[in-house]
Amino acid sequence: MTTAARLLYVYGIVRPDFDVGGAPPGVDDVPVTIAKSGGVAALLSRVPDSAYGPDEIERNSGDISWLSPRAMAHDRVLTWAQDHGGVVPLPMFSLWGSDTALARSLAEQSSKLEQVFERVAGAEEFGVRVHRRDAAMMDAIDDLDPEMAKLRREAQAASPGQRYLLERKVADQAKQAIRAASHRMAKQVFEALRALARDAIARPLVPETGRAPDATLVLNGAFLVERKRLDEFRAAVGEHVREYQPKGLIFDFTGPWPPYNFVGDDGGGALRAAKRKA
Repeated sequence: MTTAARLLYVYGIVRPDFDVGGAPPGVDDVPVTIAKSGGVAALLSRVPDSAYGPDEIERNSGDISWLSPRAMAHDRVLTWAQDHGGVVPLPMFSLWGSDTALARSLAEQSSKLEQVFERVAGAEEFGVRVHRRDAAMMDAIDDLDPEMAKLRREAQAASPGQRYLLERKVADQAKQAIRAASHRMAKQVFEALRALARDAIARPLVPETGRAPDATLVLNGAFLVERKRLDEFRAAVGEHVREYQPKGLIFDFTGPWPPYNFVGDDGGGALRAAKRKA
């Protein structure tokens, strides 16, 4: 190992008895090793500071061709670790300048990290994103909103002059009715799935790029599901798809993932804070 390879790129935190044998290659195909301290251990690769110093990361972070393979490697290591004993994931580019600094961070945060392991042990993270399609919901609006159904019937039975006014009223109220119905159904989905999970988070409704313009995000849920309930949880998602898709909702179901959304500031956040002070 050359003297240039002196930054420690840490993927996540594992138990001290974690077996790193068989780990996939990390960023830049660098081997993944383990460093133990204070009752926990870090999965890491040793990378050159010339490639991973703060200025280099800032310069390249907007370059998809540079960022994408590193993101894939980071996720590959964490997914493997989750499948082989569990991991507290850290964000990309969690870097320490020396073995001593990393050992100090691990030792200082060991008790908090052990609590995080207890919180997420034996569980997997799943994502459920739900979008509404306004046109499809409008087709089903009579079943979703009794008041809208009544108004549409009145418009159909009215005289031509009255019909025009009532149809204008239907059009004005339809958007609000669709929004209200979609959020009501999304809440029902979230609450039903949360009942099957150890923990659940309703994340901010940030739309993805590339999504159809008429698809509006109404639920961005993350669920921590015990492995013994995975089949039950998947079946419940399927039931919701069958129930709500005809009413204008579309579902994206992803996972299992390492517990990115359930480690909190007691885990990865605390360790990163310790790193900044190192």
